[in-house]
Amino acid sequence: MKNPTLLQCFHWYYPAGGELWREVTALAPNLNEIGINMIWLPPAYKGASGGYSVGYDSYDLFDLGEFDQKDSVATKYGDKAQLLEAIDALKSNNIAVLLDVVVNHKMGADEKEHVRVQRVNEQDRTQIDDEIIECEAWTRYTFPARAGQYSQFVWDYKCFSGIDHIENPDEDGIFKIVNDYTGEGWNDQVDDEMGNFDYLMGENIDFRNHAVTEEIKYWARWVMEQTGCDGFRLDAVKHIPAWFYKEWIEHVQEVATQPLFIVAEYWSHEVDKLQAYINQVEGKTMLFDAPLQMKFHEASRQGGTTT
Repeated sequence: MKNPTLLQCFHWYYPAGGELWREVTALAPNLNEIGINMIWLPPAYKGASGGYSVGYDSYDLFDLGEFDQKDSVATKYGDKAQLLEAIDALKSNNIAVLLDVVVNHKMGADEKEHVRVQRVNEQDRTQIDDEIIECEAWTRYTFPARAGQYSQFVWDYKCFSGIDHIENPDEDGIFKIVNDYTGEGWNDQVDDEMGNFDYLMGENIDFRNHAVTEEIKYWARWVMEQTGCDGFRLDAVKHIPAWFYKEWIEHVQEVATQPLFIVAEYWSHEVDKLQAYINQVEGKTMLFDAPLQMKFHEASRQGGTTT
């Protein structure tokens, strides 16, 4: 389709209560009538804040509102059955469905582990202290309520490269985890803001661990089978090595039953950085035009009229 219209069907302050999927179901015919061709759904899986989570504090990718985790079965937007009903309604009205992919980090771990870490300069992440600290951290994800259904993968400290809180000693900051994969520091092919912008928040996923990348590919196959989605919106790609998403997109396009529409969020107002990323992934994804958004923002604050 040439020049499709994509609608973001949610916002950060959408109220909790599990109504969004039902609202989307009811609105689907009207969205088609007004010319909406694609819809971007919010993260549809369980976040660390349970029924209050917008979805970007990703906890369990395999819980689409099906398991009693984080004090809720449903997500902020509804349960799994309501999600699938909404997707069916959209597709029945010729509206393609994009799912939001948040795989930069995880939050809300189930168990603590003994780990070794190094302090990191928050303003320049390439400055890493030589001192190794023995401590405890919330880095183990077992998803006890799901009990291995859909995936038996257990996330532990070897799946992550950084955290923002440690215990015994109790301290906040940015800490690089010392494990088999982090000896060279942070991941490369990420934005150079803060020296290296691999770390953003929570438990920072390390894509140098092959088991991790295979699990995320497996999840993509699973979620496509479960939902019949038509594409993806990729979150926070400036913090994720470009080589991973190039590989991941190639994989999902290969296993999909039809070509997928994929667009990513690289939040920078520097056009050169966006172009460099597109080159790194060999054009496998489009990017939202963040520099244009900044121009609109600046214009909105000028006052008066423009010519």
